[in-house]
Amino acid sequence: MESMRALLLPIAQLLGVIAIAIALVAVLVGLLVALLRRLSSGRLFASYPLLVALRVLVGYRADRPTWRQRLIPVSSQNFIAMVGTAIGVWALVVVLSVMGGFEADLKGKIVRHSPHVTIVPTLDMAAAGGDDRRVAALAGTLAGLRDVAAAEAYVEGEAMVTSPMNMSPGMAIRGVRAGGALEALWLGTSADPDALRALANPVLAMSDRELGFAEGRDEGGTGTGTDTGTGTGSGTAPPGAAGDTDDDADEAMPEIGVEDDADDDEMPEIGAEAAAPGRVIPGILLGEELANSLSIGIGDEVMAVIPDGDVGPTGVRPMTRTFRVSGTFASGMYEHDLKSAYVTLDEAKRLFLLGTPNRIAVMLDDIDRLDAAVPGLRDALDRAGGGTLRTVAQVNRSLFSALLVEKIAMFLVLGLVILVAAFNVFGSLVLITMEKTRDIAVLRSVGATRAGVRGIFLALGGVIGAVGVVAGLILGLGTCAYIAWAGIPLPSEYYLRELPVAVRPLEVALVTLAALGAGLLATLYPANTVAARAPSEGLRND
Repeated sequence: MESMRALLLPIAQLLGVIAIAIALVAVLVGLLVALLRRLSSGRLFASYPLLVALRVLVGYRADRPTWRQRLIPVSSQNFIAMVGTAIGVWALVVVLSVMGGFEADLKGKIVRHSPHVTIVPTLDMAAAGGDDRRVAALAGTLAGLRDVAAAEAYVEGEAMVTSPMNMSPGMAIRGVRAGGALEALWLGTSADPDALRALANPVLAMSDRELGFAEGRDEGGTGTGTDTGTGTGSGTAPPGAAGDTDDDADEAMPEIGVEDDADDDEMPEIGAEAAAPGRVIPGILLGEELANSLSIGIGDEVMAVIPDGDVGPTGVRPMTRTFRVSGTFASGMYEHDLKSAYVTLDEAKRLFLLGTPNRIAVMLDDIDRLDAAVPGLRDALDRAGGGTLRTVAQVNRSLFSALLVEKIAMFLVLGLVILVAAFNVFGSLVLITMEKTRDIAVLRSVGATRAGVRGIFLALGGVIGAVGVVAGLILGLGTCAYIAWAGIPLPSEYYLRELPVAVRPLEVALVTLAALGAGLLATLYPANTVAARAPSEGLRND
């Protein structure tokens, strides 16, 4: 019984939401139709095809109108066509805006934690015996170009990080300059400031025992002799025991508040000099997911393994180096937090056996200016001696293409709702042509041309589609505004706190044109059919 209830409850909730949505759309369409009827009675429209179309659509008056005819002065088939168009536009606007929010959030995290443009210098510039000044000069040249916010050299390479509990192969280790522009841009908002300070100064991540404080307390404490018993032995009796005078007791027990100069001499300093030689281990900043995967915390030690390290007697052998975890960072991207780690620039050069940084990161003021900034960067790179240039769009081309294809597919799938609404418009106009055959023949006999009759039906289909589009846009934009204002929370598995939404005018315009175009295409056949009839055919039976 419980399982059946758990299965039926979501279905009932979904049906309830659908019913409420349809009722809300119906009410809004009814209000727009009532407003349209009031406007049509005021003779604000000078085009006679539009006047006739509005008369046919909302000008019907029954002798004994029902409550529905009073509220919604249109026929049932026209009302259904309007509601269907409104639901399609509503769904498309909301879904595309939510997908645009996810896309903008993901792209924003990618461009915020990755180089907008990655410059790979030539081999002679980044070789083991290379000169840092050449790479620094190239970075300075690139930083002075237009649209460039920062350009700084860094090190990036693939490695494997292991801990006593687990290992993480195939990850990237980046080496950035402590206090530099890249550290501020990539880690300033995703890492704790204390972790960044410990990364630059690994001593801050060491425990008191490793710094020597524990040994100092043991040596300066009140220890006991080899024989602490109270019998006959060589042990020293405690203060206050038999045979001690008051003066002796005062000498044995130090006064409270009196400082001992000997203790000051034994207290180690805070800094690299306080640790024993070789105990200071370079720091590393791990992604939050990577730290969880390795089951380690701040202060623990990990080992970085480079498969193609140095060359030994038997050939190429792995390069290993031990690091101390200075802290973690959370970029908001699961893959980046699982496959990335940061060390200082000098430690990265030692780890990968480099004399100079092997990458230059270029960060732009506006990522939308990426295509315009690339030619200038390429010219500066060619003048400096050449190299490879890769943009963030090229590196993440497969991901961005997948997002675009997904959005197009969703547009086409939800566009079927608008297509169904267009068929409703088509059926409604076919019924009108059958009902108004005599009236159309009278119009033709008093001088209306075929183009005029065709214009009446095109205006009729356009009004039906316009009412549905306006209602759908009001509901769609209102729903997006509510999502942005309310901040709908998401489960932690989605790696997002709230449901993102980003309304883009171009997408809204495309949805509007698609809905109006579908409605107008549905009117072509009925309009051409009724315009081709001779007046005598409509008056044959009268």
